[in-house]
Amino acid sequence: MKIKNVLFNAIILILTSNAFSYDLETLKAAMSQNNPELLTLQEEYKRSELDVKDAYGSLGPTVDLQLSGTYMVNPPIDAVYVNVDDIVNSVQWPSVYQPASTGQYVKVYDGMENTLYGIQFSLIQPLFTWGKLANAIALYKQLSQIKLTQLELKKQQLETELETRLISLKYLQRINDILDEEKTYIDRLIEVSEIAEKAGMLLHQEVVDARIQGKELELAQVDVKEQITNQLLELQRSTGIEDLTLENLDFEIDEEQIQSIIHQDKNKVEEEILNGKQLSIKLVTQFKEMNGTAEKIAKGAVYWKPDVALKLTGGYGGPRFPLFEPNWNRKDDYSLNISIGIKTTLWDGGKKLRDVSRRISETKTADIKQIDVRSTIRKTLNEQWNQAEVCLIKIEYQLLKIEASDSKIKQKEMVFETGYGSESDVLSAKIERCNQMIEKEKQALACATACLTINYLCK
Repeated sequence: MKIKNVLFNAIILILTSNAFSYDLETLKAAMSQNNPELLTLQEEYKRSELDVKDAYGSLGPTVDLQLSGTYMVNPPIDAVYVNVDDIVNSVQWPSVYQPASTGQYVKVYDGMENTLYGIQFSLIQPLFTWGKLANAIALYKQLSQIKLTQLELKKQQLETELETRLISLKYLQRINDILDEEKTYIDRLIEVSEIAEKAGMLLHQEVVDARIQGKELELAQVDVKEQITNQLLELQRSTGIEDLTLENLDFEIDEEQIQSIIHQDKNKVEEEILNGKQLSIKLVTQFKEMNGTAEKIAKGAVYWKPDVALKLTGGYGGPRFPLFEPNWNRKDDYSLNISIGIKTTLWDGGKKLRDVSRRISETKTADIKQIDVRSTIRKTLNEQWNQAEVCLIKIEYQLLKIEASDSKIKQKEMVFETGYGSESDVLSAKIERCNQMIEKEKQALACATACLTINYLCK
């Protein structure tokens, strides 16, 4: 993973040093490497794989080894001596012979040594568990697959969000450019109105109305710039690239490609989405399967179903390690035991029965969620499809209004040039056209967002 990160960063460095621009694929690659949500899910998936290995490990034996060493400054058992005279006197000698007292002592035990070592070894091997171990492996495998699906689903969500933000930035940039153009018209309108007021040709209220338009435009510009800044900050957070600007984003909007999804047959698209391959549906299906496995485990742990295991224990205790102690094999300091253990729960107040009921309930809940997810997807698809179609109609409507405004502007300009019209009428017509263009871009953005949502549902 470290090597991949180094290679990716090197590629990013080369791209930025040559062109200093980021296209959609580069941003997606950066997001895969740096997005905190994806990185968190990747680590969760790695841990789930370790859990699967642990589950497989439970099929084999559990081996424990314990070593201990003790140094005793004052051993509890000292050397043992026997009086020679006591031994001699314990023998029944002939009356004609009575041995003389020697007063000597014989050492029969050297005493406990200062060192004491102990070794304990145990091995436990499950033999029969009513399928609990095999089902536990299946459960952890299913959980790992759920983590993988969650990772893929989150990646798809973030990629769709990434593309949506890029498209939003482009449309917001267009709107900002139109607002800049409109500002020149409004500034000129205010100037012309003030001159006309001084000449007594215009009421003060009309001058105030022009100034109000100017302030409304300023507020709109601030709002658009704030949205652009927020979108850039979200892109930086999502991709981990801190120097993203509008200038170094290499992305163009392909409206025809984006809108192509709603030119397909809606029923066919819905059928493809609901066929089970959609990740949200796949995820709830996996949860349902996992709950079914958990139910099997709970049923295998009910009363009077004993688990059987083999237990092997061995040990050694003495003043020295085996092989280093003289005659260690004849001192009988070792032990070896082989046992067959059976363990079961006879009664615990009905907890295990209630646990089975819980698992059955969770499986039914998963069925309900599966139905609900399918219904939610169908509802979302219908809403976004209708929104996209309505937006297209509104775009056509705005285009007609823009076309009418173009004719109106030409007419006003011709009248103004002949000296019968006013410049204010021309400027007002141009301002109206700018507002229509802004509305068109807003509808195009809403349409693109709806189409991207539909594309996401199709994945």
